[in-house]
Amino acid sequence: MLNSLRAFFEPKNKPEGYVYSSAKLVTGLMVIGILLYTITNGWGTVVALSLAIALLIGRYLLAKQAAGDFRDMHHAKKGYARTRNKDYLRFIKARGEQMLNDNKVLTKTAKGEIHELLAYAAKYL
Repeated sequence: MLNSLRAFFEPKNKPEGYVYSSAKLVTGLMVIGILLYTITNGWGTVVALSLAIALLIGRYLLAKQAAGDFRDMHHAKKGYARTRNKDYLRFIKARGEQMLNDNKVLTKTAKGEIHELLAYAAKYL
């Protein structure tokens, strides 16, 4: 039973996007909402579920922004390959550094992809 719980909390074959999942935090807020239901006559549940919804919306916005930024950087890489305009490389460098500084919930895969794009930009600048 312990192994099945461990596998539930740390699945090995989970798909990984650009931003960490918030599922564990949302599940925790739901459990807190259940526990607060009888104590607060439902108001604690409303607060906990409102926080869970806000967390889901925030993660959605961060994931959408990260996907757009990666799409823009890959288009800039293709644009540089086509035209040899160094502005594309400067854009990749600026956007990649900004993402690394501003977005603290990027996965290791996403950070690795940013470092690859930054290395590409540095190679040709």
